[in-house]
Amino acid sequence: MLLDLALAAIVAVLAFQVRDKWHEAKKRSREMFSQPLKQFPPPPYAALAGVPKVTAATYSDVALKYVFSADRNPTVIVDPPQEKPMPALPVFYGIMTLRDGATAIMSVKAGEPSLGVHFGDKVGEFTLISVNDDKVTLEWNGKPVVKKISDLRPHRDDNQVAVRAAPTVQPQQQSAPLSAELSEASPWNDIGGGFRACRPGDNSPAGTEKDGWKKVLVPTPMGNGCHWESVR
Repeated sequence: MLLDLALAAIVAVLAFQVRDKWHEAKKRSREMFSQPLKQFPPPPYAALAGVPKVTAATYSDVALKYVFSADRNPTVIVDPPQEKPMPALPVFYGIMTLRDGATAIMSVKAGEPSLGVHFGDKVGEFTLISVNDDKVTLEWNGKPVVKKISDLRPHRDDNQVAVRAAPTVQPQQQSAPLSAELSEASPWNDIGGGFRACRPGDNSPAGTEKDGWKKVLVPTPMGNGCHWESVR
């Protein structure tokens, strides 16, 4: 019984302490909330910046740097134009000094008829610029082409092609040299400009006349140049 009374007394003391604490808390709450709050002035107001206009260029990175398509690239790579391949060089046989200036005997390619080409004239796709002691200067596609004369000479295979392309001649006619009286066939190749180049095997002397044409031999650094001039 004494123990029960002691426990009851402790519970009663604790109850009174809890009651006092509760009353003190309520008193502090009333004192705190009963006082008016101090009014502070509002902070200064600054106007917000305007919203920029939406444009497609603003979001260009979204399209150009699309992470799921790495091949998107604004830089367009243009392939350089393919340069036209240079055709085969013309064939150079020699040069003659005529009354209207130097004339080069050339052909577009082996096996084709020879032509008289003046400086500045075209032979195929090339333009003849100059001829020196051992070099020929041509122009193709606006670019100079300098070659040795030996590179433009007809090769052995080209001569065979030219022989095969020539008309068939009877053996006795082919082996007979051209005399001073000249054969009935024309002893020249028409090169234009009022001149005709001598054919190989023409051993008639200078001054020989035939069908209104006279044979002329002109000394050149590369030997005598042979051509026929009109006497009409």
